Amino acid sequence: MEEISYDVPLLTQNIQDCVQSSASQILSYYGINKTIDEIRNEVPVYISSDGKPLGSSLGHIATYFIQLGLKTTLHSVDIEIFDRSWKNFDNQAIIQKLKEHRKYLKHARYEESALDLVVSGYVLFLEKGGKIVFPIVDEAYLYQLLQKGPIYTILSYNFLNQVSKYKFVPEGKPIQDSIMGTPSTHAVVITGYKQGKFEITDPDYEFGGKKLTEAGLIIGAFYLAETDFDPLLITLEK
Repeated sequence: MEEISYDVPLLTQNIQDCVQSSASQILSYYGINKTIDEIRNEVPVYISSDGKPLGSSLGHIATYFIQLGLKTTLHSVDIEIFDRSWKNFDNQAIIQKLKEHRKYLKHARYEESALDLVVSGYVLFLEKGGKIVFPIVDEAYLYQLLQKGPIYTILSYNFLNQVSKYKFVPEGKPIQDSIMGTPSTHAVVITGYKQGKFEITDPDYEFGGKKLTEAGLIIGAFYLAETDFDPLLITLEK
């Protein structure tokens, strides 16, 4: 495979705003300059009733890309919110299925209001004309997408960095705790391919940077984002 490289800047996130940070990174490639703070104001970080930052709705960040004039496609392997049998449905049919399924959707760590936010984000995305596909994601699929531009990617934070789960501490940063901690997901941008590895531009304040990463590690971390119903890629076109 030929090498690929895109000029995407590296930013550094605060706690739980990787969605906004990676959005700012990829938007700059398309000539849209938005600061992390600007995006956070327009696509907020969700806070639970006990004060825990849970991240942001991916459907809403995808809708935000549409509002900025970009043709936006979600590539999802999730089987909790979506269903593989929906792959040939049009947007209206998927919207109807999402609304029906919401009544039965549960998550061990998500409040009902958080699930409402997640599902409503995807509904809004589809209503605004966004496209969703349900592929099998492997190295060849990633490379095929990367040939067209950088890829906004949700991964398992713990698997990507090979670190313990984290426990939320209200008064400070989360701490590693393999017993009481919970898995988390993370947003990065895949920005290149070199020496048989994918380059990720990762805004994480602790493990981030421009990193050449084995395809197996990325794909494993991608599928394990299912812990938060989050395994998806977002591709953009002007």
